[in-house]
Amino acid sequence: MKLASQKRIRYIIDRIAPLFGIIAFVSLFLKYGFHLSDEWIQNLLILDEVIAAVFVITLLVNFLISDKKWQYVKQSPFEFGLLFLFIISIVLEEIFSIEAPHLLIRRSTSHSFIKLYFIIIQIYIIINGFVSLAKTSEKWLFVSLNPARILMISYVIVIIAGVLMLKLPKATYSGISWIDAFFTSTSAVCITGLSTVNISRAFTFEGQVIIMLLIQLGGLGIITLTSFIALFIQKGFRLRDQVIVQEILDNENLSSLASILKAIVSITFISELMGAIGLYFSWRNLGLSESDRIFSAVFHSVSAYCNAGFSTFFNGFETTGFAFNSISLITIMLLIVFGGLGFYTYSDIFRIGEIKMVRKKGLTLQSKMILIATVVLLLFGAGMIWITQHAQWKNLPLGEQVLRSFFLSVSSRTAGFSVVSIGELAIPTLMLLILLMYIGGAPNSTSGGIKMTTVITLLASLRTFIKGKRRVEIGWNTIPMRIVRRAFIVFTVSIFLIMTVLFVLSWTEDQDFMDILFEIISAFGTVGLSRGITPDLTVTGKLLIALVMFAGRIGLFSFAVAMSEVRDDTSYKFPEINLMVG
Repeated sequence: MKLASQKRIRYIIDRIAPLFGIIAFVSLFLKYGFHLSDEWIQNLLILDEVIAAVFVITLLVNFLISDKKWQYVKQSPFEFGLLFLFIISIVLEEIFSIEAPHLLIRRSTSHSFIKLYFIIIQIYIIINGFVSLAKTSEKWLFVSLNPARILMISYVIVIIAGVLMLKLPKATYSGISWIDAFFTSTSAVCITGLSTVNISRAFTFEGQVIIMLLIQLGGLGIITLTSFIALFIQKGFRLRDQVIVQEILDNENLSSLASILKAIVSITFISELMGAIGLYFSWRNLGLSESDRIFSAVFHSVSAYCNAGFSTFFNGFETTGFAFNSISLITIMLLIVFGGLGFYTYSDIFRIGEIKMVRKKGLTLQSKMILIATVVLLLFGAGMIWITQHAQWKNLPLGEQVLRSFFLSVSSRTAGFSVVSIGELAIPTLMLLILLMYIGGAPNSTSGGIKMTTVITLLASLRTFIKGKRRVEIGWNTIPMRIVRRAFIVFTVSIFLIMTVLFVLSWTEDQDFMDILFEIISAFGTVGLSRGITPDLTVTGKLLIALVMFAGRIGLFSFAVAMSEVRDDTSYKFPEINLMVG
């Protein structure tokens, strides 16, 4: 009898969750998307209190009907953390809102705390409602498509959602066109940083928060984040969904998938939190208000770790006072490098899960390649930038020259921040930046480009072919031919894409050839550096650059697989012929 009652209560709660998820979404959508009257806002605030109360009641009911109450608490730390915040908010409301106890408190700090709490509660209820609804669906998030198409479709859906949110009245000061909203949303989700409008001038606080959320989604990866949510709230997901996520994350061990997903999200949020703290204290003497300082620190930390390159400052880090604040620039560089190393590098270093590469004397070959290539490219890039820019920078202090060189070297790999005007750099420096942007960072990271491992594989293959060997070897390891083929597919498709878009934009845009080439490579590498032509692009130019950003983010191999049909291999073989090449 008791078991039947528990099942009935849980069934009711599972049916209520989607309904309140929809209500919470509508409340957030109206409050932060539209300019409402005081009466509407008042009603929505009361609705928020009802939503929070329902959350507390359902949590307590689940706790009371649970047979192992302490185990339930241990399995739901986030939910009980929200319950603790709810108690704090009630105490603050009673202390500071005695004259109008039915209203949210008016004091600035307490009001901000309660406002943030209700936003967190609503977001949690929306996600929980989505997962509860998914439990009743056969296919959950995934449909009967190959993983590459699932990845591509998930990005498309988030980009479209971003466009709609950026077109909300409260997201901008005076509105933006649909093409600019599409370009900005694509750039944010693809963590590029190119923008046809000035972020600080065009977007309100609400609009900038939307951009930050899109950057976070794009940086973590939509499939990664939604899978983590399913693990966190639903306490696991089905075998078929695990297999799809496993293929997207390129991991062969299902048993370690949960630990890897949790590690990815944990490392991301911990890194961004530490970066935000560092930026907050380094900007204490730059004249920012307390709220602006906190938000700017969080926004730029997320943007830097996700290698997005978006900034809420009018001139980015070229703004007076920020350009050579050494602590903040070092913090930004560290965030960019950490974000560009790749999640599997951290899995290897910290021994998270069981990754598929064979360990040999500590780190795997892939991790060693990524770490060594990162250091080499950073030092090589900084040294060459300093040499090629020496004529322009020779009158600057040596420390400033070194800081500029290192920051450009780190940022050009995929981040897009700049402390100097890219339009004033020498042509040799631009060519070097193009090379660094094209190479990018590590696979399974927040960086773009064809990836360092692809370049190393291509060079090793070239050496093998020149020597006439049958196997591609790096050190004491043989690289499988499927990996070699994948590297050549990525390289060939990237050149074809870049040359095709370059041809079209050279025809449609009234811009310098070097500026167009730089813009395309920056978009492909999801970097975000520009020589200032982005706002002046035609509609055709904006659409093509958005396509390049999209292809660069999801990966050219995944893009090629998603756009192609899988065909069975044939058993026959055509006769061989000789061709004169070279």
